[in-house]
Amino acid sequence: MTGPLQSRLFQVGLAGLGLGGGLALFVALQSLLPVPTAATAADRIALAAAALLPGIAVLAAMLLVQMGLRFTTGALDPTAGGDSRALTINRRAIANTVEQLAVFAPSLLAAAAAAADLSGVLALALVFATGRLVFWAGYALDPLARTPGMAASGGAALAALVWAASVWTGRF
Repeated sequence: MTGPLQSRLFQVGLAGLGLGGGLALFVALQSLLPVPTAATAADRIALAAAALLPGIAVLAAMLLVQMGLRFTTGALDPTAGGDSRALTINRRAIANTVEQLAVFAPSLLAAAAAAADLSGVLALALVFATGRLVFWAGYALDPLARTPGMAASGGAALAALVWAASVWTGRF
């Protein structure tokens, strides 16, 4: 089997690998990390905000690499149309990470604000950050190779959104 079907099947396999790997990492981290305690909503939000730092650090690393690439290649004007493949890929990885953080961050904060059990907050945030690293590295190798990281971090973002929705709908 060759051609587009094989490529699609390969992508589905890579996505499954990313989702399965993200789930396995979540389960492992949740069992290894200490269970955080937070008495007030403010404490729970502060814990979730701190848990977002690894994902923000990945975004900061992407931005630093982009600045370094612009400086070293002399492609200081992104509107001039002279961006290298590395600059284009990194720019797209940054944009996708910001898009996913726009779903993940408020969802994680909302879930933590009202959740009775915070055991998954840090684990879910670390899965998201790891997924973003895998996405970034995969994208640098080949656009198709970004799939596992996209699936892992996208799964974490969706899980946070569903968690937040379930916590908050149970409150009303």
